[in-house]
Amino acid sequence: MRKYETIIVIDSLLKLEEIEGIINKYERFISANGGRVETIDRWGKRRLAYEIKKRQYGFYVLIRFDAPPAMIKQLDREYRLNEFLLRTMTTLMEKRALKALAKQYAAAAAAAVPPAPAAEPVPAEAPADTAAEPAAETAPSAAEPVQGEAAAE
Repeated sequence: MRKYETIIVIDSLLKLEEIEGIINKYERFISANGGRVETIDRWGKRRLAYEIKKRQYGFYVLIRFDAPPAMIKQLDREYRLNEFLLRTMTTLMEKRALKALAKQYAAAAAAAVPPAPAAEPVPAEAPADTAAEPAAETAPSAAEPVQGEAAAE
């Protein structure tokens, strides 16, 4: 089996459920024909470089998968039969790209390691007397007029 990646651009005027249905269809197609899907990255709605079928936007999806080489022709045929796909491209991943991808996954895994738990939570001691006193001193009382009001009278 070889590693491939395919980018499909789906018509962005479809509802999100319909777009997910198309993605799931190709995921099932790859699995049913001897392949194995590794990742599916939904890049989302992006502006096209030029209009395709009078559309200025497309929903981009990147699928990385392992598959036998004979399946790629069948996959391209399935792509051509779908009228909602604006563009597709399937490429064989080179060794250099696989190494770079492995480094990227390792860095992401290292960053995702959760921090060590704290030894013991320290109870917060809030001195109730000291916190209330400054607020009472700074707040003007209703009996005393504020300087601005006294000047106006």
